[in-house]
Amino acid sequence: MARGKSSESIQIGTPSPPWMVTYGDLMTQLLIFFVMMFALASAMNELQIVTLRKKMVEYIVREKIEDSVSTDIDERGLIVSFYGENMYEKGESEIKPAALSALKNLTAFVRPQLNQVVIEGHTDMTEESQVYTSHWDLSAARASYIAEILMKSIYFPPYRLSSSGYAEQKPFIKKPSPTFSALEERRKDILKTASSKFLNEVRRMIIREIDTKVLEKRETYKKKYSSASNGKVLVNLAERDYKSKISRKYDKKFNSIRVNKVFREPDGNWSEVLGPAGFTTDELEILAGKENIIKAQYYDKFQKEIVEMANLSPAQQNRNRRVDIIVARISAQARKKRLL
Repeated sequence: MARGKSSESIQIGTPSPPWMVTYGDLMTQLLIFFVMMFALASAMNELQIVTLRKKMVEYIVREKIEDSVSTDIDERGLIVSFYGENMYEKGESEIKPAALSALKNLTAFVRPQLNQVVIEGHTDMTEESQVYTSHWDLSAARASYIAEILMKSIYFPPYRLSSSGYAEQKPFIKKPSPTFSALEERRKDILKTASSKFLNEVRRMIIREIDTKVLEKRETYKKKYSSASNGKVLVNLAERDYKSKISRKYDKKFNSIRVNKVFREPDGNWSEVLGPAGFTTDELEILAGKENIIKAQYYDKFQKEIVEMANLSPAQQNRNRRVDIIVARISAQARKKRLL
């Protein structure tokens, strides 16, 4: 006769007190609450930036100053750029009087908000100044001049302002455009040269490794054929055969490394894919150091290309002679405090 299944449950360990269930539910609800608050803060943050931009664009269109002022949104926040002949004379840090009105009116939209504002000054590559000794000084003076204007004219809170100059190092490049496409092709060429240079260093390290192993093996062959009348010939033949064999082995490893897609990415860690080559820790550290130097040279060369190609025409130079007013996003934490 089959036994009936027991309806009793098996208890393992000490049962939790009844209040733990209520406590667990409370913690879960609190977690959901703060996640929702964070999401709501982020959504309101983006909405605020979009709303500010909409108001500014309406003003720009109404005043017909689209050729001198532009807006954009990126990871930093809302960027309002003032540029060109209507804004600056070459080599001058003070904006033209006609541009003051637009500057004050547009930044007045930001005055009631809590956002931090970053002012970045820029120059074109060809500017010369009787007052400032470098483009760095000129761009910094442009940014600090705007900060002073905002504080004095619309009483913008100083604690929400910061300014910096970037000389000609951050030119404006429209996407897409012929200049952007040309720079992208140039970037690929420069990166290919840089990665080839690094791979040559790897290849040299492999050759040294092969030579070390062959020398060690030669001593073995000398002992093996020491009593043979033609021992020297046999040693040379054995050494040549061993070197050919080990070279093919390392060539196969090197070729598998060389085709790795990481060498087409400047931000990729090149030395991390060298494991199959069997390098020691010290050798990998040496190659990592050379990688850093080669990449630094790559970024320096490409940055020079960016500056030169983005200043080819007078129109591009006018666009680069500018100041950017960046309305930074309010952090989720600050927005949450406002909500609470």
